[in-house]
Amino acid sequence: MAMEFGGAFDALADDDTWMDAAEVAAGYIGPMAVANVAEGATQFDVPNEAYGLLGIYAGEKMGRRMVSVGSGVYTIDALGQRFGLKNRVTSIGGA
Repeated sequence: MAMEFGGAFDALADDDTWMDAAEVAAGYIGPMAVANVAEGATQFDVPNEAYGLLGIYAGEKMGRRMVSVGSGVYTIDALGQRFGLKNRVTSIGGA
């Protein structure tokens, strides 16, 4: 048991873990930022999911798999909002 717990702390102290987490966060935040800038500068209403797919494509072109993962999470989040899944999940257990 102590070995498993120690392994978890090793992952927390590992620089590569934090670099991966930062890339995933950038992949998630990137499409959001592009959507905010693009929607303010143009008259087009592009679905948020399209920005996430663009982020996945950009991450793969850059060879940054974790950026693609973050953009994939953004795409799934946007789809969840579109179909009301996110509201249903957040209301579980609520009054």
